[in-house]
Amino acid sequence: SSCPYLDTINRTLLDFDFEPSCSITLESSPHIYGCLVCGKFFRGKGKQTPAYTHSVEEGHCVYVHLTKGTFWCLPDGYEIDKTEPSLQDIRLALHPTFTKHQIQTLDTQKELVRDLFGRRYLPGHVGLNNL
Repeated sequence: SSCPYLDTINRTLLDFDFEPSCSITLESSPHIYGCLVCGKFFRGKGKQTPAYTHSVEEGHCVYVHLTKGTFWCLPDGYEIDKTEPSLQDIRLALHPTFTKHQIQTLDTQKELVRDLFGRRYLPGHVGLNNL
């Protein structure tokens, strides 16, 4: 179903290159969710879990399951429709895939391209996270 909070997603704070572990309990489990409002990772989505508590205390309602790639609206606890077009860019960033041709031609790219935020970069070069 549609989530009324999709406009609260802050793409500039999303970084899926970090270890998927809960920012509260430091647990790494298959049930880690990324808050799409602040970019932090939390365990679980049921009541009494860090993700649920975060959604209630901070009013952050849109989450992605970091393993399955499903999107959830919390604290309401419903899954957002898989075909929601506004989430496609996040889905691709969470689990990027490349064709064999794209990989083979990566080193031949000489022109700068733009990322989702309009920043220019040379494909194949990995930036450093400012921790």
